[in-house]
Amino acid sequence: MIAGIGDVFVVQKIGLTVFGNDYAEVPVSWGLDDLVFARARAAAGNAPVRRIAYAKGALDSYYHPKSGLFRNQRQELSNLIRQIAGNAGCERYLVIMRSEGQLDGTNQSLSGVGIFSRGVGLISYAYVFAYIGVTWVDGHTFEIMKGPAVTFEGVMKHMADNFVSNELLQKVDKSMFPEAAADSANNTALHDTTRDFLTKRLDKILPPYFAQ
Repeated sequence: MIAGIGDVFVVQKIGLTVFGNDYAEVPVSWGLDDLVFARARAAAGNAPVRRIAYAKGALDSYYHPKSGLFRNQRQELSNLIRQIAGNAGCERYLVIMRSEGQLDGTNQSLSGVGIFSRGVGLISYAYVFAYIGVTWVDGHTFEIMKGPAVTFEGVMKHMADNFVSNELLQKVDKSMFPEAAADSANNTALHDTTRDFLTKRLDKILPPYFAQ
């Protein structure tokens, strides 16, 4: 498997206007990819899981591409995994990367693992988030494979779960939001809360991939 979340933590402010918005990617030493691998092994049960190492910065071009009119992310990911896998010779590769989604009620997107605050002063709140994408890649052709089968029951359950609360977010005390983005790297409470939430997310989304 290829764990590609990286030790990057996003700190994001969403203001009442565009002038109140701020975004920062903070390098952290929280072992997020180690956590991803551990939860993948747990989800796999008795199936062997081998972790594929890659050079630092190997994913930068995927996460921060050059600007252009058209981007084929599927092809980019396929080519990237082919390069990283090299001569590993696995039948297939489970790839776990940062993903992106729009925050409901805003025109702002959230990506990867991080914390955001919204509002001003007393009328404000904070959430940690985990936007994670899971993909099977064929070990011979390096084409993107189909994920777990989508059922009507599964779709309805997903809609019901998100009607009550967004499963990608977890509300936290707003005091946990760092005064300066860089402060998050040494924030023990934020470290523990983020790892716990990421563990819950992974333990929910990974098992179906090993049931295929």
